[in-house]
Amino acid sequence: MLIDYIVQQIPCKLAKEYIHKNHYSHGSHNAPSPCFGLYDKENLIGVMMFATPCSEAVRASVFGIEYKDHVTELHRLHILDCTPKNTESWFISRCFKLLKQVKPKIWAVLSFSDKTEGHEGTIYKATNAYRLGSTGKSTFFVDKEGRLRHPRQNGVNITNEMAEKLGWHPVKREAKNRYLWFLPDSKKHKKELIELCKYDLQTQKIK
Repeated sequence: MLIDYIVQQIPCKLAKEYIHKNHYSHGSHNAPSPCFGLYDKENLIGVMMFATPCSEAVRASVFGIEYKDHVTELHRLHILDCTPKNTESWFISRCFKLLKQVKPKIWAVLSFSDKTEGHEGTIYKATNAYRLGSTGKSTFFVDKEGRLRHPRQNGVNITNEMAEKLGWHPVKREAKNRYLWFLPDSKKHKKELIELCKYDLQTQKIK
């Protein structure tokens, strides 16, 4: 029963260990914050990580450069298959409420569903996220341990030559669907955020 589950903030180290073991990427942002865990009694059965996107332009794309610090990314989400239907949407909803408590200045959350892994973002749609089109196709890297690596690491764009020296090999990735949630302080504030948003939420295009 979902009512028996507990959602709470957990240490970054614990969240990273879970994601590295269970998520298809086997990796994550170096310093995700905050991180939340889904517990069935004492057993950790799910994790959600928030993190600052690698590109400043990604944050600025929502409300403009002036308000980029009010945007974060739902960086990693994973729940074990043993959970009942609707657990993911329930978990997302509670994590957003906790995120707003921990970081009240956050007004919006971005996330990307990886079509290469067959993820279309169905669960995001179920939580009333706005669909904001798709990214372009891209090339990532896979390291020696099988971990998927973003082409930008610690603020540095990784070239094929750099990757080869590290023992990483390039992999082509499909476009990702882009989603957005607002975390307003009030109904009035939500109207203001919709107006401030650089995207036309009906056409999915930049205004």
